[in-house]
Amino acid sequence: MKKIILFGDSIFNGFRNGQDTDLVTNLFQKGLKDYAQVENISKSGATTVEALDYLHLIPQKRDLVVVEYGNNDAATGWGIRPERYEQNLNEILTKIGKAIVVGLCYPDPTNSEINQFYGDKRLDLFNDIAKKVAAKHSAQFVDILPAFRKLTDISTYYQKDGQHLTDKGNEFLVNQILPAIKKELD
Repeated sequence: MKKIILFGDSIFNGFRNGQDTDLVTNLFQKGLKDYAQVENISKSGATTVEALDYLHLIPQKRDLVVVEYGNNDAATGWGIRPERYEQNLNEILTKIGKAIVVGLCYPDPTNSEINQFYGDKRLDLFNDIAKKVAAKHSAQFVDILPAFRKLTDISTYYQKDGQHLTDKGNEFLVNQILPAIKKELD
C-alpha cells in the first residue's frame, strides 16, 4: 500500500472550533480507499518558516508528500515576504523530493475581518510563486485558488472566521487534490 503524507497548515488540519480535526485526513483516506494510507503531519498556524523546522517529521518511508503552505505566509498581519516564501518553498521541495504542491486557498471574500490580511494581488503573487517553485522541482501543482473563486454561494464553504472550511469546503478542497494524487501514484 502506498503512503501519502499531508504536510501543510490549518487548512489541511480541518481546523474547527479552535482545534485540529481529522476531517481532511479522513476525506483523503476515503477518496484513496485501500489504495493508500494517509498520514497528516500538518501544523496549524505554520508558515514555510516553521515547515522547515518540521521536515524531520516526514517519514523516510513514503511514496508522496502533498505540500500545502502559503496562506499564512501570504497574510500581511503575520506572514513573510514573498522572496522568503519562495526561498523556503524551494528548500522544502529540495529536501522532500517527490511532492505535489497545493496552491493557496481563497479566504471568504464576504468576510472583511479575514480579508484585511490578504487581497487578490497578494494571494495571486504567492500562488504564482508556489506554481513557479513546483515547476522548478517538476512537482504537480494543484491550483485551487481559481476553483474557489468560481464558487457560487461561497460563504457556505467557510466557517465564521472566513478562512477555515466547513464540511462542504473541506470536501471541495480534497476533491480538487485527489486526481493529482492518483495521477502521481499511477
